[in-house]
This record gives sequence, C-alpha cells and structure tokens, in this order.
Amino acid sequence: MSAFTQETVQRRCLYTGEGLQQARRGLGQLPAGASALPSAKSSAQQWLEARVLLGLLEYRNVHTRYPLGITAVHPEPTCITLCVESEERAAEILFSMLPTYAPDSEVWGVPGLRITRRFQTGLELRVLGQPARLRLTGLPSTVWRSAENRALEKWLAGVQMCWRASARAWSGAEREHQAMWDDEDDHFVRVQRRGAWLGSDLLRRLGLLHTVANTFVVDGYEGTAYDVTRLILRSSHVPNQGPGPRHIVSALLDPVFGLPLRLKRFRGDTDESYASDQDFVLGDPAKTAVLELRTTRERPPSRLPTDLWQSILRRLPSEGFETTLTPSTLAGACGLEAEK
Repeated sequence: MSAFTQETVQRRCLYTGEGLQQARRGLGQLPAGASALPSAKSSAQQWLEARVLLGLLEYRNVHTRYPLGITAVHPEPTCITLCVESEERAAEILFSMLPTYAPDSEVWGVPGLRITRRFQTGLELRVLGQPARLRLTGLPSTVWRSAENRALEKWLAGVQMCWRASARAWSGAEREHQAMWDDEDDHFVRVQRRGAWLGSDLLRRLGLLHTVANTFVVDGYEGTAYDVTRLILRSSHVPNQGPGPRHIVSALLDPVFGLPLRLKRFRGDTDESYASDQDFVLGDPAKTAVLELRTTRERPPSRLPTDLWQSILRRLPSEGFETTLTPSTLAGACGLEAEK
C-alpha cells in the first residue's frame, strides 16, 4: 500500500472526476512507489483503452450533462472503470464497443470483447484471451439490462452479435478481421500500437474535461499520419463562464500528473475573453503521438433542452487548473518549441 498526501488525493480527483473517498481507496490499493495515476500495465490494456476513447469520441454532437457522458474514471494498472451518466449513453457505448458482424462487411466494435460479469451497479467486459478489462458502472443492474436491449435494437436483422453468438471464444469473423486489420508486421498497425498510450492515458484523465474547464461537448477522431498516431479532439466551451480550455492543456503538461507531451503549436487569440477558437497541438519527445485540441467558445444549439443546459451550467467549475501558464505563456512556449 502507498501513502499519499491529501494534496495528491485532491489532484487525482481533478484528473479522474472521482470523489475523495473513491480516490483514497484507489490510491490505497496501489503498490508502494506506484504513480498516483497509473498507466495501463499491459499493451493489451492500453490498446483496449485507446479503442474505448475513440468509441466515446465518435458520437458527433451528442450533448450530455458531462462531456462524453462519463462522470468519472477509476484507473487501475490492469483495468479501467468508467462511470456512465445515463441509460442512453450506456446503450451507445455498448452498441459501439461490443463486436458484431454483417456478411460481406467488417467486424464492428472491439474484436473479442465480451461481457464477463454483471454486478449491482455495472458490467465488466474483457477481451477474451488477453489481459484487458473494462468496467462500466454508475447505473442499477436493471438499467444496464435495459441498455443492452436498447443496443441490440439498434442493429438490423441479419447482423451477427459475435458477443452473444460466441460468448466464450472469438468468432470466425473476429479472427479473420484480426488477421487482416491487426497484422503486427504492418507499418500502420505498428505506428498505431506504438502511440496507443496517448488514447489510454487520456481516457485515464477524462475528468479534466469537466473539472478544470467550461467544456460542454466533446467529440473527435483519429487523424491520418504515416509515422505517428494522431488524435484530434474537438470541444465546445461555454462563453464568459468558468475557466477556458487552456486549463486542460496546462493540466496535461503538469510534470507529475500530466502526460509526456510538449506544446508544439498554438493558434488563436491568447486572450480568452476575445478568443472564439483556440487550437493546441501537443506531441511527445519520442514522436510517437500527436494530440490536437480544437476548441471553440459558442452558445448551445437551439435544439438543446433547457433543463439539460441548466444542469451543464450548474456543474461548471469555478476555478481552473492551478498553474502559472497563462494564455500568453502558452503561445510563447509554442513559438520557442517551433524553433527547436
């Protein structure tokens, strides 16, 4: 067991969205000398988490109380737990992650992923034959059952539910898909696996989207690049209320809880009171991954229900990440980095 200060517990809560008690429990379970916010222990766990993040990001213009519909994450070396805010979001996550197959098409979802355990407030999913686990929690077991049914209803007739038809082994379609699209001798596959740490470690810090900034919706996608994993996040922020997106960047650059990233490029007005769009590009020194944050300050769409918008405004943080990195400092750092 490791001993951590109250300051460390509070800082972890900023990154994960956990409550103080849950963060203390998580820290207390870590071995001596472990990081307060551990990375995935295995490459299989890392790869699964990177896929999970992409699955969350791919829903365009989905407005939820918390960004991506995730209220908190609970990272462990061999597993990650996502706390889901609603049945609708739970159904969307299951729909996008559990593998299915239609004849003359590709496998949709994560090949080999199965629901292996149901408990009072959630589900545990594993990739069969691999040390990779995902827990989804935050809702009663009856709601998770309903979410499963809603996910099933989204598929058309003729689609094979690999996760149900072959519950204890990979289906033939999944094995063929894996052999074709996940060949470790392929250059693109090697690049993506080498940079999978970025998606995994971002997922483990997902709380930052709502604990240090006025974010109200996020989506994104994996960009095209030959020699580096490129991840693009697009976020919308409430104008004139709460801390802006630079606080997310500052937290990601923190030497203790952040990621091994450097600010490469900045575009936009350094004064957030005037800025509408701000773009931040970050990369790691080893040049394995690039993160691009495309942020904009805008009002909500007219179709957004008033009660949902008010719930978003109520949960906005009043303070951002404690740092001396002002917008001007960030812009200056970009200029210096570009010259190196």
